[in-house]
Amino acid sequence: MTLTAALVESLFTVAASAPSAHNTQPWVPEITSCTPAVAEVRVGADPARLLPHGDPRSEDLHLSMGCWVESLAIAAADAGVHTESVAVRGRGPTVDIRVRLATAESVADPTAWDSAPADGSAWPGFGNADLGHRQVDRGPLDRAEARFAEATAICRGAMADTAVDLVEIPDRAWRAWLRRAALHSFGDRPVFAETLRWLRFDPADPRYHRDGLTAECLRIPAAGARAAALLDHAWLHSWIVGLTSVGLRPFALADSAMRSFAKSDQDAPLSALPRSLRAGLRATSAAKPASAARRERRHPHHLVLSVPDRPTLSAADEVEVGRILLRIWLTLDRHGLRVDVHSELKDSPTVRRELATFLHGRPIAAFSVGASTTPVPRAPRLPSV
Repeated sequence: MTLTAALVESLFTVAASAPSAHNTQPWVPEITSCTPAVAEVRVGADPARLLPHGDPRSEDLHLSMGCWVESLAIAAADAGVHTESVAVRGRGPTVDIRVRLATAESVADPTAWDSAPADGSAWPGFGNADLGHRQVDRGPLDRAEARFAEATAICRGAMADTAVDLVEIPDRAWRAWLRRAALHSFGDRPVFAETLRWLRFDPADPRYHRDGLTAECLRIPAAGARAAALLDHAWLHSWIVGLTSVGLRPFALADSAMRSFAKSDQDAPLSALPRSLRAGLRATSAAKPASAARRERRHPHHLVLSVPDRPTLSAADEVEVGRILLRIWLTLDRHGLRVDVHSELKDSPTVRRELATFLHGRPIAAFSVGASTTPVPRAPRLPSV
């Protein structure tokens, strides 16, 4: 095996399939040095592709960068190249990640290899085919108990030696939290304006095929997409944002009035339930009336990835969690399951606090899981180099 700039750039192309918040694809990779045995790669963040209002802590940015790094490591392993080390400096817009790639012959100590799945960790071995098959599905998802149980058992086993926790949320609580989080997303004017900037409705717009959230991927019906495309003009955005925020902000602020939605099936505030009762919540479907049990079978599973709620959690920690998150999604995909991401749950301050109380930790990623029932549209991608 000989490393060349062309080979490393081909790895960038594969890594570009990594998921990112609003499909912003914020990574900017470059080769800083390349010899036949070792290549040094630097990846930074494009300031124009950040979400300062929706992601003020740069949490989603670090997760996205971690997904990119993990995709690079998987692509490298598929090409017979080892990811020898990953170093993270800076935070947010100044994040600076250095990845060292090496041929097998140049690695003096194989135990020092970075623990990507294909390098022998407890995770399954992934390859380029897995990266290409993984997709976020914002359409209807069917519950798949056996496959979900098998996939999540693998994930929890692989994460056993980490501080990362994967917690299932009951459907009623999830839907209640999701309603309140949506009110925050639309009622907070800067957040809504930022989201609107990344929505793509008109297929004739060149951006539709490069980045953002397209009408197709959002599963917006053709008639609705055409209507939205007529309003998708910069000079109209401020009016749309203003009218929406003025209409919804009173509801978003009236949190005390909406707390009644966030109840468990026993009508106890979910945020007040101790961690020890989670298992009971998950098992309540067996004791529910038949109609409620049928509803439970129809909805997908809901998961939150949590980490210890420490103020010292570094960018490097969050990048590593991003790598773990991609491994979880790839494991679910291996079992015929796809995810629908709901970052708004952890972005709403009040919902985030209640989730943290329930989890006894910090929610860092939230998503529904199930089997796709319709073909999944491909998200657009920027040129990788």
